[in-house]
Amino acid sequence: MPSPSTKPGAKLDRARQEFEILLAKLAEARRMHARWEASAVRLRELGRRTLEPLEEQFNVYARQLIKVFDQAYGHSTLNDSERVAIAESICTLANRMLNTSGDNEIQQFFDRYSSSEYGVNRMHFGPVLREIGDMLLADTYPMSLSWNEEEDQEQAEELHAKLVRVILTMPPEQQPALLEQADAGYINGDPVALRVLEIEMEQGRRPGSAHLGRKQIEQSIEALEDYLIDVEFDTVGIQFSLMVKLNLPATTQLTEYVARQCVRMQKHLLEHQLENIACDVADFRDIAKLKAWLKEKQRNTESAAPTHH
Repeated sequence: MPSPSTKPGAKLDRARQEFEILLAKLAEARRMHARWEASAVRLRELGRRTLEPLEEQFNVYARQLIKVFDQAYGHSTLNDSERVAIAESICTLANRMLNTSGDNEIQQFFDRYSSSEYGVNRMHFGPVLREIGDMLLADTYPMSLSWNEEEDQEQAEELHAKLVRVILTMPPEQQPALLEQADAGYINGDPVALRVLEIEMEQGRRPGSAHLGRKQIEQSIEALEDYLIDVEFDTVGIQFSLMVKLNLPATTQLTEYVARQCVRMQKHLLEHQLENIACDVADFRDIAKLKAWLKEKQRNTESAAPTHH
């Protein structure tokens, strides 16, 4: 007696089950994507209202402090190590400002005081972001990004023409939304999106997979898997954009609640930094206070350095 796995139709049954599972996964992925699109709007607005005014005020003080450091750099009472510390401080402040916006004056200060080592650190900012992105996208990033654009466009044209013919036979109230989706797939040269639209239209007419043949199911599974990757990839892209924009932690467990808590923490941190930098601008015009700060900074650096036995 054949085992269940070798019974006629067992493979088709498994394919049908996989098809149903993928439809459910895609529906959930779309809901997740829609939630993150809505969350992104709210979080960006929160950042705009909460963090941007503080960052702008910080940059005002940072510019003033850079100029205070620049004026102090040539003071006759400073030694070489103190000048190095001032140059590092200028570059740190300038780097922070340049990472959020271009500024010719600040760029000139950075170029004047940056060493080759510090310049390399700024150049590493992009690769670090890419490494974070790779970590976040590890489970969703397509293994291969190679594609035949011309072939995709041809397939998209054929599918678009086929779908439009079908859509125009449907009830008038259903046509605008479906035509919009079909046109988007055609414009983007995306045969996968059009194939999924075709599957979903068929499901609207005849739900389930009992009426589908094995080859049709296998082709549908392939399209659904590819499209699911695209939707998940777009969702993670939204999250990654928020992480960069709002300086959120690089984690696959990000939620809107976690992001809001992080924004609140950053608000308190920025307020504290504003108090400190405002005092620094006032204090460091006095060279004696600046030298005292540089001495403390050097002592803290030495105490934090690893010891070798």
